[in-house]
Amino acid sequence: MPLKLCSEQGDFCRTGLGHRWWPFLFLGLVNVPLQSVALPSPEVSLDFYSRTVSEALPINEFTGKWQQAPGGGENTWTRNRLDTGVWLGDWGVSYTVRYDYQLKYNQATADLYYRDEQGLNPPQDAVPVYLNALQLLADGLRLKRRWSFGSGLFLQANVSLLKAREFQDGTIEGLLSSDEQFFAGNASLDYRYSEDLLLEHEFEKPEGEGLTVDLVAGYQNNQRKVIVRVEDAYSLIRWEQAPYTHGKFDTADRDVEDEVQLAPVFSGWRELEDHEFTLPVYATGRYVEQMDGYQLSLDMEYFADQVRYRPGIRWGNLPGNPYVGVDGAEGQWVFTLSDDSEQLRLQLGFDDPNLEKAHSLTMALVWSTPM
Repeated sequence: MPLKLCSEQGDFCRTGLGHRWWPFLFLGLVNVPLQSVALPSPEVSLDFYSRTVSEALPINEFTGKWQQAPGGGENTWTRNRLDTGVWLGDWGVSYTVRYDYQLKYNQATADLYYRDEQGLNPPQDAVPVYLNALQLLADGLRLKRRWSFGSGLFLQANVSLLKAREFQDGTIEGLLSSDEQFFAGNASLDYRYSEDLLLEHEFEKPEGEGLTVDLVAGYQNNQRKVIVRVEDAYSLIRWEQAPYTHGKFDTADRDVEDEVQLAPVFSGWRELEDHEFTLPVYATGRYVEQMDGYQLSLDMEYFADQVRYRPGIRWGNLPGNPYVGVDGAEGQWVFTLSDDSEQLRLQLGFDDPNLEKAHSLTMALVWSTPM
């Protein structure tokens, strides 16, 4: 038996006047949520940053033949980032590439290497040798999330899932001395790597992966802005079956007078084992005060147990919104040009306009635009 409605009020195809109303209700219900969750326009972005500091020698000289004697300083490092992706509202995703290299050494080791490169006589007293290297080449996916609050506070967190391509993680430490006939001593080696740059150890290249977390926090109003960035606030890089060399170099009399070389007499062992390490924290901070037609700022940088400060000024009433800042201790000048919204920003920094003599070099390009 076919069922019938008890009254026409239960007929979904009728109103009291006998008109069809349910299609309009359906369209209305659909339209309400569409209006409330309308997606923002995607924004594509490109961010490139490179910062290199060589304390003992100019950057070009450090990577070359060491034709001049090293000065003070015990650190050489470089940080390089390329990040390109898209933002959708407060969420972002990008492809990221990074190359990090940090070399720690004492001045005696730098002087010894310089003498060896130039064929000079070795020092007469015992030389404490210390050299620590950390290098990483990796790329992967970066996930980003930002928050803005009505009080002017803002936060951002970036999580990078990395495929590690190359690494060096090792230390040489010991004591060397010389007499009238030969250079002698010993140095311990603790060395892990994806390519053996010391003893040409042959092996199957290991596979690595990692996770890093960057954090940003700040406050902004019409008068001032404060922002703090912490890169590699958390990091962990893991390698499966990475080569490991541990042992000692011992020198011997080779009847070569005053030759400054560590003889290739090595005793120790090699093996493959899983290895993990963390990356050093890199932090920057910035304070900006808005004035009439210009901005005054103070930048801070922390890395390798050192803090650098850079006061600067930005003219917002001039074409290109030029910025000039100078690091008083390092002597690096930084120049920046940008559009009014800072969707395009170019930066160049150096401590010597003759880049072959520069101990510090900074380059940056930031670009973003709605799709």
